[in-house]
Amino acid sequence: MRENLVNNFKQRFIPGFLLIFFLFFFYTLDLNQYIFLFFFSIIFYELIKNELNTYLISFFLLLFFLIILINYSFIYNLFFDFKFFILFIYLFIIFISVLIKSNFFKIIFLNIFIFSSLVFSSFLYVDNKISFFTIICLASLNDIIAYFSGTYIKGPKIAPYVSPNKTWSGTLISYFFSFLLLFYFNFSLIVIILMPICYFLGDIYFSFFKRKLKIKDYGNMLKGHGGFIDRFDSIFFSLNFYLIYSLFS
Repeated sequence: MRENLVNNFKQRFIPGFLLIFFLFFFYTLDLNQYIFLFFFSIIFYELIKNELNTYLISFFLLLFFLIILINYSFIYNLFFDFKFFILFIYLFIIFISVLIKSNFFKIIFLNIFIFSSLVFSSFLYVDNKISFFTIICLASLNDIIAYFSGTYIKGPKIAPYVSPNKTWSGTLISYFFSFLLLFYFNFSLIVIILMPICYFLGDIYFSFFKRKLKIKDYGNMLKGHGGFIDRFDSIFFSLNFYLIYSLFS
């Protein structure tokens, strides 16, 4: 029992620690947008390796990120000029990707969501680095707490078909801890209440795609995980939620 606990802890903790380490590394060297090119490359590789990408999408996304890398300031300003329209399209992508039945189009929407999330996250990184790092650290901690409390307390499942291992006990305990930590870091009441929900929804969203696409994991680059994409599931939703909140608050 103790050995399993130690192994499980390593499998959950080490990837989260490495993620934060790489973020800090790029931050200290002031390589702002290159941090997202790094994570884009890893995620892009996983999608290709697991055949969750197509050549057409690959070409489009590579070209898209090349344009962003070269004209980052222009794209950044363009986003804030047309934020209402762009965010409407983004939320529409999330909504329609869940309803659509074709696996081919699900893969397309999944790719668009992942890489648009990387772009939006980079905007928050440039705009508010402290909040960016805090949210990611809390997302990793939330994931660890949810996993261990759900594994060892057990109890009824929330959505067995979508996420077989996710329990009410793990979700509620992780929500409580995230709530307290967000309160400690002086986030607004809206963020304190909704951010832990975003952590949960991000996890469910990506689990839903795995069930629909009939795959076990998004990749095998992280032992004990579903790949790097599984490390980013709750992070994407939470960072983008905070970006949207920042734009309209």
